[in-house]
Formats: sequence, C-alpha cells, structure tokens
Amino acid sequence: MPMKALLRYLIIPLCLIATSDCSHVMADDEDAAFEYREIYLPENQTKEGERLGLNNVDRDWGLWGHKLSRVLPERHSRSVYATIGGTSNDEQFCFSSNQLFHYIEDYIVDNYGERHTSRFAILPNDNRLVCQCAQCVAKGCTDTDAAPAVFDMIRRLAERFPNHQFFTSQYMSTRSQPRHPMPANTGVLVSAIRYRLTAVPSPREEEFTNTLKLWTQVTPNVYVWDYINNFDDYFTPYPIFTVMQRRLRLYAKAGVRGVFLNGSGHDYSSFSRLHTHVLSALLHDPDTDWRSLLLQKSREFYPVTGDVVAHFLMRLEDKVQKYEGVLPIYDGVGAALRGYLDGPDFIAFHNALGQMLARTSGAEHEEISLLHRTLMLTHLELKRLNGDISKAEPMLQQLESVADDDVRIYSESFWTIDSYVADYRAMCAQAPEARKNKLLGQSVVAVTKLDEEYTDLSILTDGLISLPSNYHCGQLISSADPWLRLAIPNPGGLRRVRVGFTNNVQFHIALPLRVTLSCNGRDIATVQPQSQGSIAQRATAEFAIPSWAQGSLLLTIVRNKEERTMAIDEIEGY
Repeated sequence: MPMKALLRYLIIPLCLIATSDCSHVMADDEDAAFEYREIYLPENQTKEGERLGLNNVDRDWGLWGHKLSRVLPERHSRSVYATIGGTSNDEQFCFSSNQLFHYIEDYIVDNYGERHTSRFAILPNDNRLVCQCAQCVAKGCTDTDAAPAVFDMIRRLAERFPNHQFFTSQYMSTRSQPRHPMPANTGVLVSAIRYRLTAVPSPREEEFTNTLKLWTQVTPNVYVWDYINNFDDYFTPYPIFTVMQRRLRLYAKAGVRGVFLNGSGHDYSSFSRLHTHVLSALLHDPDTDWRSLLLQKSREFYPVTGDVVAHFLMRLEDKVQKYEGVLPIYDGVGAALRGYLDGPDFIAFHNALGQMLARTSGAEHEEISLLHRTLMLTHLELKRLNGDISKAEPMLQQLESVADDDVRIYSESFWTIDSYVADYRAMCAQAPEARKNKLLGQSVVAVTKLDEEYTDLSILTDGLISLPSNYHCGQLISSADPWLRLAIPNPGGLRRVRVGFTNNVQFHIALPLRVTLSCNGRDIATVQPQSQGSIAQRATAEFAIPSWAQGSLLLTIVRNKEERTMAIDEIEGY
C-alpha cells in the first residue's frame, strides 16, 4: 500500500439454566434507560459483561427460549401435550393442562425456590400448532392463536410465585394481546424481526412502536428482542451503532423496560469487543455520543491500530446513514456491498491492518491478528465477486489458521471455515477450464420470473463455480413454480452444454427433478442432474448439442416442490 493511503487510515437461540438471581445490577442502574440490558456477544459471556452491568441469560433466566420441555420429568403425563385434530401431539403443549402447571411449579421450587427472583420464559414450541382441546377452545384459543391459554398459564404462575417473573413472547401463535392487564410480575418478549434494521424512518417503525405501546398497557415488563449481526456472516464488518441508537431511542420513548440484542452468542464476531462496549453505553443512555466512545475504546484496546479501526467503522456508519435500504441479517458479502461496504476501502483497511500487525504486541497483537485473518473471508469474497481469484491460496491458508484460535464457524447455521476453504479451493482448481467455456461472459435471459432477491444472472456465466456450503456464494436461488426457464445464447459451434446445481438439505435447497434443453420448440434432451463426487453438494446436467440446434437454447428446470428452492450454478458451453 502506498504511504499516502496508509496515512489516511491513521487519522474505526438458546435455553440456559440460571445460576443466580436477576438482581445483578450496577450502582447507577437506576438511571439507565432500560432495566434489562443484554448483548448476546462473546464478551458478555465473561467478566467483561458483568463489569459493564449487562444481563445474561445464564444468570438471569430460569427458562429461556422454546425449552419448556426442560420442566418435564423423565416419566410425564401425556396430558401436557396439545390436542390437534382430536389426537395428542407432542410437538406442542396444552397450556390449559393442570399437569403442565404442576411440572413448572415443581421445577421452580426444586431449582430456584420461592424467595429469590428469576425470570422464566413460558413459550410454546417453535411452530404454529395450537392445542384445540375443549379447555383451550373455551378460553378463546383458535387454531392459530394460543395466546388466551398461554396468558392464563402465566397469570396462574405469577400468582403462585410473586417473587419470580414470567414472560411469553409475541411470536407465531402468541401475537394477540390479553384482554385484561396482567400481574406486575409478568412480561412479554416482542421480536423486532419485522422491523427491519435501517437508519431512516420506515412504515414499519410507526407500526412497531405502536405495538410496543399497546403491550405496555397490559403488562409492565415489555422487552424487545432485537438483532445486531448478519447471522450468515459473523466476520464481515457490520455497522450497527447508528441504526441501534435510533431504535433504542424509540424503545425508551414507547415504555420498553428491557432489550435483548441478539448477536453471535459465544461465537467469534468481528469487532465484537467494541460492539459490546459501545452498545452497552447506548443501552444505558441512547443519547450517548457513541463516536467519541468508539474512538476512546479503540485507542484503549488497540494502542497501535485503534485509530485505523475506529475510523474504518465510522466510515461504515457514515454510509449507513445515507442508505435507505435495510441491513441484511441473513445474507452474504454481496448484500454488504449494496448497502454499506465499499470494496476498495475495505481492502485498503485490511491491508493496513496487515502492515501494522508487526508493531503490535500483547493482547492487541492477539486480537488484531485474529481480526486480520477472519477478515480474509470478506477479502476472498470480494475477489470472487470481482472475478479475480488470483493469489487466493495464501489468504486461504491464513483464514484456515483461525482454527488455532478455536474459531471454526462463521455463521449461526454452523457454516465452517474448513468447508468454505475447501469449496474455494475447488473453485480455484476448476477455474482454468473456464477459459475454454464459449459461454463465458454471455448473457443468460430469464423467460420466467426470478425470485426478488436473486436476479443477477451474470453469475451463471462468470467462469466460477459456486461454493455449495454457502448458498450466498455464486448460486442463483429459485423458488419458481413449476419451473424456471432460461434462454441461453448459442454463439455457434457448441457441442455440449453443462449446467451446474447445488443442494443443501439444511436449507431445503434441492436438486431439480429434471432439466430439459430445447431449441426452436424442439426438445434436445431431458436429464436428471448427476452428482459430482469430487465436489461436495454439486451436481450437473450435461447435454450433447445436435447439429440441427441452431440459435438460442431454452433451459427448463423443474423444481422439486417438496423443497422450498433450488440453486443453479455455472452454465458452460464447449
């Protein structure tokens, strides 16, 4: 990097058992905007979180998440389960069940007693099933609304244990509010998933804050569950301060008493230490000057690289302030580029960190070294998206080395660094063959409708196969019904066409049932994609092109309707 450029940078679901009561507070907590403040990042799993006065599900909840089954003894009555279609169904609970109430009662008495205070999340299982027994229906439950029975159960528990707090959630089958105010020791967890992360006003903003205000009229403890990570990519920088400051101000004004900021949990996330410190200050006072605090903490933690880091993060935040879209919480580096990440600026920052690393020592060296290596994933993705994967191997080796620091996954879905690196190497190995591809750079045209978020057809002829372990990397995702049709140019002299596909069972991405290639209304062949054993999760459909097939080709890809989507990879012609 030129010295002039370098100088510019020197001027950026779980359920856990509580082990103590929820009275963990700091001396000045009475002045905090929110009574309950949790940041689900690695630093809050250590003493650092305690020093910041943050709550933690380990310490502060007796039940957390969709884990009500923990209260059941090994041999339990089937009366605790929902009645669906006249049959007992153990995928959901009956919240009118007296036996379920007593199991919860015994669990609390045996594990927490009655004197100290803890919180308990009494949530239905994570599905839309609702008990239809006579008691639940009599309370007002419908086949989509379990709230009346759930609130009745919470009311009973609140009266039985006046020192404990009992929460349900506004989620799936419990979106409706109780008709009458709830006891003072009850509450609700309201998910902000529909209130997308954006720095500018949106129609969802008023809708969400109105919802919060309505909940405050029926229960005194309204907590918001919000999001501070891209859960498909923990490594790529993610600007959250501007967006979260706006939201926290709105929450405080609406009467919210607690905020749970859902992040990477125990798993490594880039800049998480700075995120934890700055967000904890905003949770205490949403009007905090976070820019000054960010610069202060960056210099404190990283004496050599602090200014570089702080000012890079501030530039991300500057872009977010002008971005009218939403921050992705499940997406890849391409979405970051569209929203807030400037590719050349990131590369310059990443290179600057690498050059300064030799001057660091101690804790700063350890943290910045790990940050520099994990950011290789972002850098590698920028190379792939730019179609230039030269000199990738040394970067892949550095990314692999994060396993030495016990960092092995980079997403909520447990996508591994090993899989990413193996897929990337397979892509690099196959790249030389792409030079012979006569369709390289040719324009493929969609004849049928594409999915809204997947419209870039250029990835199908960019000369790079996809990374099947990560569906954001080089694949065209389609939920077309019953088929997707693509027009393929025929530059002349094609003897065969090969179409690649990927499948991913975890995300219900399946291989198509069949693929037909035709020309001028006449079918050339119909085949089923054949798996390539050398490259995991990839499959191909290959066609011999007869001499009569002149002009544009039509590819018809029939989706397996038993799965949500299919993924089309590279289209090659030889």
